Amino acid sequence: MRQKILDWQKKEAPISPMSMSELFNIAGALAPPGFFLVFGLAALGAPMLALVCQTAGQLHTTQYIEAYSRRLLRMALTASLPPLLALLTVCGVAMVKAPWIMDWAHAAPLGPGLVAIAIPAYLALLMTQRRSARGRRHARQDNPLLQTFILSVLAFGILLLLLALADGVLDQAKAVLRIPLDQRPSAVPLVTPDLSALPPLFWTLLAALTCLSITCASTLSLEYLLLLRDREPFGREALAQMLRIAARATLRSALVSMAFLPMLWTGLPEPIAHTEQAAYSRGLMLLAGCCTLLICLCSGLVARSARPWAKSGPVHISAVLLWITVTALLCIAFLCFYAD
Repeated sequence: MRQKILDWQKKEAPISPMSMSELFNIAGALAPPGFFLVFGLAALGAPMLALVCQTAGQLHTTQYIEAYSRRLLRMALTASLPPLLALLTVCGVAMVKAPWIMDWAHAAPLGPGLVAIAIPAYLALLMTQRRSARGRRHARQDNPLLQTFILSVLAFGILLLLLALADGVLDQAKAVLRIPLDQRPSAVPLVTPDLSALPPLFWTLLAALTCLSITCASTLSLEYLLLLRDREPFGREALAQMLRIAARATLRSALVSMAFLPMLWTGLPEPIAHTEQAAYSRGLMLLAGCCTLLICLCSGLVARSARPWAKSGPVHISAVLLWITVTALLCIAFLCFYAD
């Protein structure tokens, strides 16, 4: 059924050209979702980065890496609250304004149901871990590596489910938008998810999204450490070491994330590959690449500084550049949706 609808959509009229002013309007409209998405990705990427840090800490036997990983998990719970509230608000408004979403969820309840279970379970594990760490502030945890591994697997599973769910919702939205207004909602076909018909770039996008989530976590952790410098007795040496660790993590994860841009450059979907939207999309990719390079430069300055706590300017600039990067990627996704 899904393939028939997609074949029918390809026979429709060609895409109308988009002006530059419309592109700026799209970017302005997607900037607030991009802001919340940065926090959401950071909340999911923090356990993965903490797992890497704890593994490295056991190999190098240094307390600073383990201390940084504990603060990453604390940050994950805090960072998850704004995007969670935004997600609940958007879902509530969407169910009122677009009743076909409820019909689609009833026709394919597995994806939404798994997401509805996985996100509360993830938050509950983060809260349990935070309370247990607070109750044993002066004692080492029994097996923090195992707890972080479970959180990382759950976070990766949530990323996978959300990406697959977004693909299904967008396919259903395309089917709805192709139907004339006077024939809705009775004539709207239901496009149920099909694992065999996932987009060709699905797994590449999942890997890129995982790297981007780690970049978001490491970048926001710099802000988090700066906010806590006057609230917790870190000690200047401990604070400096953790800031350097966070800056190096930002530098490395940003470079890995940028490596996926050439794949996206050459993997634009066929409906957009030879249109004006392709030029806009590639321009946005260049913008994202330039912002990522600047993030690497700013994090390198913090990592090499003798007094990294005094480098608040590069830290704030990195956070803003990350927001611009995520917004640019959202614009590319919207252009691909508009062209298909």
